[in-house]
Amino acid sequence: MNWRAKRLSTAMILISGLVAGCGGEDTPAVKDTGTDKSGSSLPKTDNQVLLASFLSSLDSVRSRANRLLSDDVRYRVQAAAGDQFVDRNNNRRFDSSTDTRLLGNPIEHSGIHYAHAAGLTGAGQVIAFSDSGFRPGHEAFSGKTVTMGSGVSQDNHGTFVASIATGMSDDMIGVAPNANAIFGSFDSYSQLAETANAATRAGAVALNNSWGYSGMNATRSDYNFIFGSTSGRNYLNALRTYADDGIVVFSVSNDHSETNVGLMAGLPVLEPSLEQSWLAVVNGVPQMNGDDVVSAERVSAGCGEAAAWCISANGSWTGATASSNSSYSFGTGTSYAAPTVSGALALLAEAFPDMTHQDLRIRLLASADNEFDGFRQAGSVELVSGFDHAYSAEWGHGFLDVAAALLPIGQTTVTTSNGTVVNTNEPLAVAGSASGDAVARSLRNVEIVGKDTLSASFLIDAGQMVAHRPAAPMFAAHDALNFDRYRAPEFGSASFFGTRAGLPMQLLDSEYDLSIYRSRSGGSDRFGLGLRRTFDLGGASLQIGGGLGEDTMDLLSDWNGGTDASLMSMDMALSADVSDNAQIEFALGYALGQEASGLGQSADVLLNGGAVTYAHQNAFSHNDRFSLSLSMPAAVSSGSTSVALPMVNDAGAITHQNVPIDLAPSDREVRLTLSYERPLTRRTNLGLSLAHAINRGHIPGARETAVMFGLRTRF
Repeated sequence: MNWRAKRLSTAMILISGLVAGCGGEDTPAVKDTGTDKSGSSLPKTDNQVLLASFLSSLDSVRSRANRLLSDDVRYRVQAAAGDQFVDRNNNRRFDSSTDTRLLGNPIEHSGIHYAHAAGLTGAGQVIAFSDSGFRPGHEAFSGKTVTMGSGVSQDNHGTFVASIATGMSDDMIGVAPNANAIFGSFDSYSQLAETANAATRAGAVALNNSWGYSGMNATRSDYNFIFGSTSGRNYLNALRTYADDGIVVFSVSNDHSETNVGLMAGLPVLEPSLEQSWLAVVNGVPQMNGDDVVSAERVSAGCGEAAAWCISANGSWTGATASSNSSYSFGTGTSYAAPTVSGALALLAEAFPDMTHQDLRIRLLASADNEFDGFRQAGSVELVSGFDHAYSAEWGHGFLDVAAALLPIGQTTVTTSNGTVVNTNEPLAVAGSASGDAVARSLRNVEIVGKDTLSASFLIDAGQMVAHRPAAPMFAAHDALNFDRYRAPEFGSASFFGTRAGLPMQLLDSEYDLSIYRSRSGGSDRFGLGLRRTFDLGGASLQIGGGLGEDTMDLLSDWNGGTDASLMSMDMALSADVSDNAQIEFALGYALGQEASGLGQSADVLLNGGAVTYAHQNAFSHNDRFSLSLSMPAAVSSGSTSVALPMVNDAGAITHQNVPIDLAPSDREVRLTLSYERPLTRRTNLGLSLAHAINRGHIPGARETAVMFGLRTRF
């Protein structure tokens, strides 16, 4: 074969390849809407949930996304009713044993409506297309910047493909409707190279290729045949250069029975360095349960040797055609699944502007839905260190799921200024019981930056990372066992250190009471010591005491990374007889606390607590006892700290900024306790106690009422 004949043969292979890769397996007549229309914008939302880089959950946009599917004609037009099908045996009727019905909405199947509802449109991104031809004046491309390559003709296929990825009009909406486009021809190697080079210069996120070489597989002989010439090598070099930054997307064959992947979709088999920038795309019809794929039917060839870099999408779309500036039709094929993936990359590039395009590719693969019936794992890829994702020979990594790609993947962590890495499944702080809601209130609506396993940045409300210790029960187990001898809780040191064991002792000719406090927390014991002395004032008595030890009552906050907390207290209690049977007591205590945290900050806090109790014996019958107590449990009265957390500054950069934290609750708990006990017989006692608290646990507005009732009989 002479040189001229060989070149013509190569050109014919290239031309025949246009048929093998493109979609439109079952395409009804073209619809022409008549007059041209100006480009439509996405529906305006009440507020933009997605500000720059994240969706922390789908709940905030779910209702809006569902309204797009149900109320917006541009989304409803994509819902295939099932009267379209892939006629595999070409008998023009549906045969359930061989044919596939085209059901559902490709926008919904890929979670694209969630991205649109959140405000993502692909704005600021560029997608390049190598295809048969385009109608750049079509209304679906109105308002966007379109760069045309040399020698580009006008054709339905490229127009349809580009509208899926970037189109928007009154009649349809594509995946990334505000992305700009590069239109290039695939009629020659030089035009293919020209488009790849234009994509490199523009920083295009994706180079979409809805075509393949007919009869050319990922074998060394076919590789040499296509890229053996100078023009072929120039095209390959242009692809390599573009792949340094951008993502090359190729559709696989539409032949359902094909067992070998095409040369271009499978090129990383022969050029392994390209794998990190390559995606092969399969066409399938998923069956959904909510947002999850439960089963699927493949329409095209499978992923085959390209499985490790392959992804699936529903390629059944209504898109723009070249018949007029307002004409549309329906079609299915890998040609239309591929731009669905390319458009998804543009959405992610807008959502995560600090990530490389290779990182975005990893997010698409890592978030692909592969937990459906019929997915048979053939292997897995370690997408990033320690994070593997399974793939199958048929479906690759699974079905495209844009919504999942916008959510945190793997584990999200926050790194404080001293290098402490806080897992967001764990609290940044466990607020001390003496602080109530103070810590959460200080951090509420403070947006800090966390990173998921794939290094994507997400804004997190720091207030949601504060846990609260449950308040101690108003009546403890010890109280229940001694209900008929119940006394209101002690104040003073006992209110700061808890239940005590007393030990009388003689010191310098004076009698003292030594108190030992003990608690167990986090698998270790904590202790405190107290000393008190009672003075007889004749008709009244005065107790003065103090304490020193660890935070046995968990009054102070525990910060992630560990906290050493200690307390030093002073207290007094004055009791006086009101009558022969009545007594009143005033108790007041102060404590100075210090917490030194593993996050690097330390805090000095002042706490106080107090109570007044009136007790009356023989109030209603012989040997009964009635008491009424008004108390304020221990709380922080003053004290603050700060923690340096990653935040976005005014310039848009992530820096560690100090967040001041007030440790004193805004409202104190106030508790009223009423207790009554009386003997019913010589062997039977009755006890009843009622307690009501407002601002329970020092949480504004929280209320709790507790009742304790018992009857004790001795035999």
